Amino acid sequence: MTIEKYAKIKEDIKGVIGDALCRAINVSSSDFVLLMARGGYHNHLDRPDIDVTPFVLEDRLDFLMDLTRKKFFVRYLNEYVDRLASGRLLNDDEHEYELNVQMMIYAHIWESHLFLNQLARLAMIQQGKGYLWKTKLPQDGKKNFITRKIIDQFEKTDEGMANLIKQSYSDDFRNAFAHSTYFISENSIQANKEAIYAGPSVSIEGWNDMFVRSVLLSYHLNDMLLEIKNRYIEDAGDGPIAIEIPMKHNHIEKRAVLIKPEWMEGKEEKVRFRYMSKEEVVE
Repeated sequence: MTIEKYAKIKEDIKGVIGDALCRAINVSSSDFVLLMARGGYHNHLDRPDIDVTPFVLEDRLDFLMDLTRKKFFVRYLNEYVDRLASGRLLNDDEHEYELNVQMMIYAHIWESHLFLNQLARLAMIQQGKGYLWKTKLPQDGKKNFITRKIIDQFEKTDEGMANLIKQSYSDDFRNAFAHSTYFISENSIQANKEAIYAGPSVSIEGWNDMFVRSVLLSYHLNDMLLEIKNRYIEDAGDGPIAIEIPMKHNHIEKRAVLIKPEWMEGKEEKVRFRYMSKEEVVE
């Protein structure tokens, strides 16, 4: 990987993400607000004896669980780019070590609930199917979710995003890295599906491409969503926003409610969204 190729991939990926976000906004700006607000579902609040909706805004759970992973891979990415820019070559031991670090980061990306939920929700918004409050993301075996809920859905509306994910994601290598069933040779990485036979292999050059695309997709999707969110009040004002949330008793019927953006000084997220109180709505 050269710094010039890295810069070209980065430019292309930011273009694909920008187009995907614009497409979603044009389909439903209110559902896109929910994507920025990290709307989510908390099962423990779904009880008839409490007067609180289980459909929450600014859900901190996935955000906090993803924070350490994000800090780690952003630090690595900065160091990686600095090395590419310097042109410094790694010796064999350093190169093998770096490949193992990259494999860990790659597996973390394609296991991240926050990242995968963002992609699945974005795909649904593009199709005009509303906001996906509840996601059924399995703890084990993400292949079906990534294929059916993300790639297959983007193929209906967004060829650029679908192709980017297919270029970045490999279930064989994600599993191999997660379960330590791989080995590194001089020119390739081999994934072993089973101990008794060899699985697919990828050249080191091919791996570099998959890894960089995955890291840049994960980073810039979140970063560009945050950028739009932080500009929201400047661009759209701080007035009420009408959204729909599922009814508490059956999750099928929906009801209209109002939410509101507000400033958060001194935070990475400068804007957050909250439900308006009954008193505010009456006023």
